Amino acid sequence: MRTSMRKGGHPMPVPPKKASPEKKTASKKRLSDKQKKALRILTYIGVILLLLIPTYFAIGSYIMVKNAPVENTDTYYTSMELIGPNGTALAVSPASQESMNPEEGKIFDSFRKMLENVIYTTGVPENHTGKYQVRFQTNIGEEHYTFYFSTEKSTAYITKNDNTTWLTEDASVEYFLNSPYAYELYEQSTPPVLTTAATDVIIPTQLSWSYQTKDGTFANLAQFSVTDQVLTYPIANDIVFYFTRQPSSCHLTIWDNGSVLVDQDGVDGISLTQLTQGKLLDFEIEAFYGQTSANKYYGRAVYSFRMSVVEAASFFMNGIAAEASTTHQEIYGNYQMLCCLNVRNEQNLVITATPALKSNPIVFRRGDKVYAAIPADTVGERSLTVTYGTISSTFKLNIAEKADATDHEYADGALRGDFELALNGGWLDTHIASKGATADSDTAFKFTPGGAFGVIADNALPSIHFGDRLTITDNNEVTDRELPFELYQISGTVRALAAGTVLETGENDILGRYIIIDHGCGLYTWYCALGDIRVNLIKGHVVGKGDALGLAGRTGLGFSDSDGVLLMATWGKQAINPQYLRETPFDIS
Repeated sequence: MRTSMRKGGHPMPVPPKKASPEKKTASKKRLSDKQKKALRILTYIGVILLLLIPTYFAIGSYIMVKNAPVENTDTYYTSMELIGPNGTALAVSPASQESMNPEEGKIFDSFRKMLENVIYTTGVPENHTGKYQVRFQTNIGEEHYTFYFSTEKSTAYITKNDNTTWLTEDASVEYFLNSPYAYELYEQSTPPVLTTAATDVIIPTQLSWSYQTKDGTFANLAQFSVTDQVLTYPIANDIVFYFTRQPSSCHLTIWDNGSVLVDQDGVDGISLTQLTQGKLLDFEIEAFYGQTSANKYYGRAVYSFRMSVVEAASFFMNGIAAEASTTHQEIYGNYQMLCCLNVRNEQNLVITATPALKSNPIVFRRGDKVYAAIPADTVGERSLTVTYGTISSTFKLNIAEKADATDHEYADGALRGDFELALNGGWLDTHIASKGATADSDTAFKFTPGGAFGVIADNALPSIHFGDRLTITDNNEVTDRELPFELYQISGTVRALAAGTVLETGENDILGRYIIIDHGCGLYTWYCALGDIRVNLIKGHVVGKGDALGLAGRTGLGFSDSDGVLLMATWGKQAINPQYLRETPFDIS
């Protein structure tokens, strides 16, 4: 309604003008029937869209919840397993459960809060190296996450099984980093370790250790090993101790049948009269670690133990102890066997060579003796130093070329397979190294052969021997080193050189059909280029010396016009001469 001003300034209503009948009629005629129909359709569409808006919101919310690490409901999760960087596992439940340790319950709740407050990100920064595996038990199953922490940051990164990454800056991160349950993230939380000259770890009888956390406060370490027993450790002809963390001060006392032999500060320079084998001494070492500006820890450790005097470690090669005047001769492709006596822990035996060995020696125990098989893998002189604790010996070696090596020359069509790739291309070296045994192999300490090795077939002699050289004239392909195998032209049954266990069977372009037998202690024999393999020869099958393995064939490397076998022997990651195995009985026991 329009207004007009009355006299005196007050507005006065003005009645609206009425439209004439002609104008009303004209207005009604503006919309045709088709237009009205279109208007109705648009109206329907608008109503439908309005009705769908809540559905769109519901779908969007579902996708967001689905992609987020967890649902935001505490009752959904019943328990959590926290596995630290060093494998320490802790099972916790929500703090709401009456049976739960309150502090552990808070850890559960803190990880839940981290999961509830996340944003999507890409990748984990390099400085977040502290990795915790977290497994949540839910009312319908398990959920797995990996948390990455940094002791310098109040953030954590979370990865799911689908490889998505999420970032959380929740205050619960800081709470966890300053809790005793994050001790594995801090280098300074590791208490000192005391070892003997023979690298035996001495377990403390008392230990208290505190370390600095992210907020600068100190937490008491709760996870450590102590003993209430007086343990006995061996000692040879000298007494030496090593701390992984040097103490601020240290005191040592040694008793012999109740009489004090040594009472001194520090563990260096211990001097005793000649010790006799079988003598038993009592020790106590008390070490203090004071807090300084240079470290982030403090504590105290007490070690009360006994030491039994035993014979010192000794080393022999070919039955001869280390002597400056003795040089041990060997032929390339063979091996040297080092024998070690009075070595309690072979894992602490250190063997170094100058020039360096191509592959590490294989160390194994047989009864009270420890052996190290050292391949003669490089022609020339070499020194070999063997160390166990403070005992060390050096041997001189001289590796000579194989005197009866033969140069073979064949036309390109006379041989089958890609010798260039296998030899000059390095395929065989790489493959041998990838299959090479270590001390961790299942049969590392089970040496199965008895006596010398046999032959692959009756009256079988190799056409090409280990250490020979090969020239393929048409392509001028020349090997740049000695051949690491024997190549036979034979037919019929192929037999195992010695007792062992089937490690692997397979087929490829270089080896053809092959079988690898594990004889223990890192010694393998390889039977390649076979035409057929016995059906029951699968991994783990035990074979005896002379057992049939399969038939000679024409797969892989070999001679084009005949069946044959390619035979290799490897010790560790290095090929050795199969003939040496046939000539050298294994008399170790």
